[in-house]
Amino acid sequence: MKFKTFLALVIAGGVALSALVIGSCVWLFTARRASDAVALQPLAPSSPQAPAVPAADGALRPVDRDLLEALRRPATTDRLKDAFPGRPYKISLYCDTPGQGWNRAKIDLNRNNKWDEKITIVNGEPTKRAVASRDDENYDAEYRWRGGQWAPK
Repeated sequence: MKFKTFLALVIAGGVALSALVIGSCVWLFTARRASDAVALQPLAPSSPQAPAVPAADGALRPVDRDLLEALRRPATTDRLKDAFPGRPYKISLYCDTPGQGWNRAKIDLNRNNKWDEKITIVNGEPTKRAVASRDDENYDAEYRWRGGQWAPK
């Protein structure tokens, strides 16, 4: 075999291999896009949103009970995103001063990536709760933690 023939075969093989790699990447990218589009479609109607205000009888909502449970966990990082991933709401905890424990929390009641409530935490206990009643991250109502329940400001 002549050198020119060998060189042509090596170049042709390299081009074919490059085309195969690029084609595979394009195929994987489009397949992933299609699966993401399917994953973004809701499978069932969304669950009803939990009430933004406390119950009239002073009972705690499930999200409040879960928040209190999460506050008992030690702050081993500066942020805990989605403390309860299986719930219809999302609770994220923040530790702005290391070694001091959690000092604020944000709650998204319907998992639409807009915070519905923000809570100030002092000494491991909630103290202040601001509520965005229109689910637009504009906090228009405030509550204070008194006697183990939320009371209007």
